[in-house]
Amino acid sequence: MDSIIFDTKGQQELAGAQPQRIAYDRELLLREEKDGGSDEDPQEGEVQLFGLKLNFNEVLSAVSPQPTTIKKLKPIAEPNHSYDHDRATLQENVAKDLKGSRLALNPDLSQRSALPTVGKRQQPILNRAERAKSKGKGWFDLPATEVTEEMRNELKIIQMRSVLNPKQFYKKNDLKYVPKFFQIGTVQPSALDHYNEKKSKKKQSLVNELLQDESFQMFNKRKYNEVIQRTEKYAHKKRMQKMKKLKKNK
Repeated sequence: MDSIIFDTKGQQELAGAQPQRIAYDRELLLREEKDGGSDEDPQEGEVQLFGLKLNFNEVLSAVSPQPTTIKKLKPIAEPNHSYDHDRATLQENVAKDLKGSRLALNPDLSQRSALPTVGKRQQPILNRAERAKSKGKGWFDLPATEVTEEMRNELKIIQMRSVLNPKQFYKKNDLKYVPKFFQIGTVQPSALDHYNEKKSKKKQSLVNELLQDESFQMFNKRKYNEVIQRTEKYAHKKRMQKMKKLKKNK
């Protein structure tokens, strides 16, 4: 309802001990006009408010009448209707639920007299296969990683890390075979390190990094030559022993 409220305090200051009067709408102003309104009789076509004489027609035009019509509000939701989804969305959700139901996955399920059961001997086998998919709760259910050929080479290099740098001591490997449960991460350099200590260009694998390392190539060639010389010396010794045996037999 549109209404205007006048300050009674200001009216008392202007008109002295004049009684408090609040005009709300057109009907109240008309009632005051009929009853005489204030103590002083106003002139024809004038109204006294806050000690001021105003035109009666202007006051009536400024004060709007009380609305007679009530605006009907729409219901928040239709009966039997979701608050969050419309009808089309509900139909899509129902269709998705039906597709993922047991009846959709197994069309012959309704014709069966009972659900398939697992025997006492078959159930432990299934449980063992299910446990083999992860490391267990002690390792936060670490899943088994699919081992590719490149990843297998990476693991072999890690197992032979003592050969790469003989001056560095490494602990003995826990396993002699390629592990089944493992994860591979990326080492991030510290922000405090100098930019020369950081490797700006990294290869995709350890094999590629070792092939590009000159110091490793020199060390690898030297070790390879030492192995060849040792094997040749041993082979020469074996040949000499064999020749001596042949001479004795003659």
